[in-house]
Amino acid sequence: FNVKMLIVNVLRGLFGLACAWLLANLGRCNGDQLRLDRLAYCEERLGKLPSHDPELLILRDLFQTWLSNRRVEFDMEALREKIRNPPTSLEDQYAWKTSWNESYVIHRIENAKLTRTEIEAKLVSVVRDLREKGLIEPTTNVQDLVHCTSGHLQPRLFPDQPLVSFMLQYFKRPRAIDKFVTMLQACNNLIPSEFLINVDSPQEGQQWADLSWSTNGFVIPVMSFNVHELRGYNRLAGVARGKYMVLLQDDDLIEPADCSWLPKLVNQFEAMPTLAMVGLNRMQLSHGEGNDLNAYNFMDPNTTNNIIFAFQVDLAPLAIRRSAYKFVGGLDEGMSDPGECGIWSDWELSIRFWTAGWHVAYMPLIRKAPSDPGEVGGTHKSETGVRCWGRQQGIASTLYMARWGAGWGSGPGKFLESLENYVRIVNLKVLKGLYTQCPFRKGCDLEGDPPLPERFRDYKHEDRPMVQA
Repeated sequence: FNVKMLIVNVLRGLFGLACAWLLANLGRCNGDQLRLDRLAYCEERLGKLPSHDPELLILRDLFQTWLSNRRVEFDMEALREKIRNPPTSLEDQYAWKTSWNESYVIHRIENAKLTRTEIEAKLVSVVRDLREKGLIEPTTNVQDLVHCTSGHLQPRLFPDQPLVSFMLQYFKRPRAIDKFVTMLQACNNLIPSEFLINVDSPQEGQQWADLSWSTNGFVIPVMSFNVHELRGYNRLAGVARGKYMVLLQDDDLIEPADCSWLPKLVNQFEAMPTLAMVGLNRMQLSHGEGNDLNAYNFMDPNTTNNIIFAFQVDLAPLAIRRSAYKFVGGLDEGMSDPGECGIWSDWELSIRFWTAGWHVAYMPLIRKAPSDPGEVGGTHKSETGVRCWGRQQGIASTLYMARWGAGWGSGPGKFLESLENYVRIVNLKVLKGLYTQCPFRKGCDLEGDPPLPERFRDYKHEDRPMVQA
């Protein structure tokens, strides 16, 4: 077994070196960002426009939506004819079997036709504008544009897509299941949603399968075997289709129960394209005390929501833009072995988002309520608490400090102090302050990085790099 693992690790290392060479020399490597060359056919016709030019992306979306609606229109017209003149052969009867009545089919036809007609007018306008600007060759026709913009579709335009994916980490809480379904169906009534569950107790599989059936697929269980938070949430993120993900834990319900908080959350994400993550539980503005953590100190003047950009936010609930989560690689599964709790992974992900150029915030939108009153949370039980809050917290925090702090075995250092200051400035420049007294221990100047008062020694730790090089 050890020899096998050694060979696997050596091969992985060689692949990593090969990948680095490909990136350096060719700009190509599976799994990393690439620069892909356009087909010569398309380059000849669109050479003055880069592949991701906004006008080409608009055209792509219009073409994709036209095709989707034309498909509905064409198929429903045929179905309407079959409803009026039922087929006689068993094969045709099965092919055109439907529970829809004629009025609903006509409604679909009319909607699709109206949308298609509107899109055609927009297409004429966009293409005419490109011709007048000389951005496409005179010989380039609309079908050329269809070919050369359709290499990458927009999944958000697929029919019946949820906007929000609720993702629950679950282990042996059967009395809470129906409460979560009821709570999230209220959310689905406001914003198209789906409910994904990492079921870490697969012996309950039949109950979850029955629930998926009875909710017409709203409930989507993913059977695991005690992989716990890091791997569970990453697994669910791979299944999720929503633009935004809300991470939940099985010991907490969310109030208000009418889900009136969700439209505000979605609206905030939509208003801030670089907003990657919004904490709904707790947040920090630094390592160490001295900042005012009152989220009502700020508001977004565009949405009027109370919001504050946060240095770190805590699981859970926790809302994340799915594309940003994928961009930074998700939760770091290297922080623990399978089955261990995900402590410190939320703080690590927060810092990683900021470092990658995204923003992290906190919004005071919800209250937590116990899903199963009287039942202690799994990591807070006497037999499991020390394993998570002692052993795993010790190793995860050490790894965190090795990446973001002053090094392995050290504490927070100058990088994290610089990030605290950056978050402070983003708050002051982007949001509207509602405070009467400056909430930041570094002050409220819009520029610079003021030194901390001497009593705050949170970042004064010795550098311990991985290697001396």
